[in-house]
Parts: sequence; C-alpha cells; structure tokens
Amino acid sequence: MKIRLILNGAKGERSDVQEAIDWVRRYHFFALDVRYTQEPEDFERLIHDAVRDGIDRVIAGGGDGTLNLIVNALMKLPAKQRPEMAILPIGTANDFATAAFIPENPRQALIAAIDGFASNVDIGEVSERYFLNVASGGFGAVVTAETPPELKEILGGGAYALTGLLKLFDFQPIYGSMKIGEFCFEGSAFAIAVCNGRQAGGGMVLAPEAKVDDGLFDIVLYTLDNLPIPATLAPPSSILGWLLPFKKILRASEVEFIPEEGPRQINLDGEPYSADSFRFTLHPGALSMVLPPDTPLLGGNR
Repeated sequence: MKIRLILNGAKGERSDVQEAIDWVRRYHFFALDVRYTQEPEDFERLIHDAVRDGIDRVIAGGGDGTLNLIVNALMKLPAKQRPEMAILPIGTANDFATAAFIPENPRQALIAAIDGFASNVDIGEVSERYFLNVASGGFGAVVTAETPPELKEILGGGAYALTGLLKLFDFQPIYGSMKIGEFCFEGSAFAIAVCNGRQAGGGMVLAPEAKVDDGLFDIVLYTLDNLPIPATLAPPSSILGWLLPFKKILRASEVEFIPEEGPRQINLDGEPYSADSFRFTLHPGALSMVLPPDTPLLGGNR
C-alpha cells in the first residue's frame, strides 16, 4: 500500500512528530512519504498530487481544521478516486480524534494510521462545503471563532473554555426557523450543533451517542423554548451544560436552518462559514477512514 502523510506546515516541524516519522522509517520498516502545507490552498493540490501518484491512503497530520480541509479536497473527487484517509492528531483540540480514540502519541498514531483497516464513514455537507465532525452555530461558533490562536498555543483546548466564560454574559440567543426531518419549529436557541461526530470546542461532548456510520446526524439544540422534543441532561463538565441544564437531541439525515437576521456564521469542524440560510445533508459512507477497532464512533449499521 502506498501511503502519504500530509502535514500541516505549522505543526510539522514539532520534534516529537519528526521523531515519530524517523522511527517509523527506521524501525517499522515503512518508507513513509511526507508532504508539507504552507497555505490552506495547498491541501487540495496535494490531494490531487496523491491521486496522480497512485497513493492508496493519505494521513492527515494536524488538528480538526486540517481534517476539514483534507475531507473537502477528497469529497471534490469522484468517489472511486478517493484515497483512504487516516489521522495523525497534532492540533490544538483534536476533538474528532479524541472522540475516536486515536492515540495522542505521534508514534502510536502513525503506526495505527499505517497498519489500521479503513471503514466507510459518513460526511456532512452544507452549501457544497463538507465537514467530518460537527457544524455548530450560536454560542459555540462564537467561542471557536473568537479564541485567539496565541491563547490556543498556550492553553490548548482550555483556551475555548476561557473564551467561553468571557463571552458568556453578553451573548444573545439566535432566533430562526428550523426543519429537522419531518419536525419543524420556530424559536430561539443558545447553541445549535449538527453532529456527525461527538464533541467539539476543545472537549465539549455534544452528542454522546453519535456514530459516523449510521447515516444520521445528531442535531443538538440548547434552548429554553418549550419544544415537543425529549430533553437530555447535558454533561455538567461543559460550559453549555452548566448554563442550560437541558439539551434536546433529534436524529435526521437532513436539516435546514434559516436565521431571522442573516447572514450568520457557523463553524464546520472549527472552520468559519457564513450564509443567509443553511441546509445540511449527509453523504452515507462517502469516505474510507482508518479508525481504531475499539472506537465508539463506529457501529451504527451493525
């Protein structure tokens, strides 16, 4: 199998990452091919290069934003041309990798990425933009967008919690109409998350039962409005859990949200995206991804 590691240039020079690459080449007897990015636009070019070179599997080296860029580049290819995808989590929060049980240690993560087997996973889309993990709007989107990069370098995922506390008291709920499958409502929400994966924002577990192979989004609403949806106790360790004791979860493969005052900004795996309205659709089994055999994210179709 021909495997290529695509490294986010901002993280690629880390000593532990370079040591892991060297160890794999020396002692795991695998001539790992590596490419580095400098700009976001490099990801699409490097994916096209990988297809041209007959690469069977690409390893995404970076955080959730890097995963998003590589997923978007892969999804623009015809399905039969898409290489398998694996993950080397070396970002700030690594929310998807953490929920998937991918090792934090770069050497262990690389070995798993090289030796592991791929499974088909679902991919979300909104207005021709794709996401692997979570699309969030409202409070979570503001926190993610306004957390300074310098603070993330110092505190890691804790930077999101600190920014959240600072933004907590001056944030206004968003108002609009939403259609989730056959369910429609109009009202306000402090936060909205359309989840393929389970957590975002530096460790906040939004959809604890979500699977990436069940063909459904887990749609999470943090709202005080009286909606005919079963309420679920939020994890008390999260900011949203303390602020709004109950969250509401539905499952559907299509979601439409029209904010009253557009355009609004949402985050797709932490990457900002603005529009007047948002229509989310799910592409079942669109990518082949290497995940640990004990990952809780698989099993939706078993």
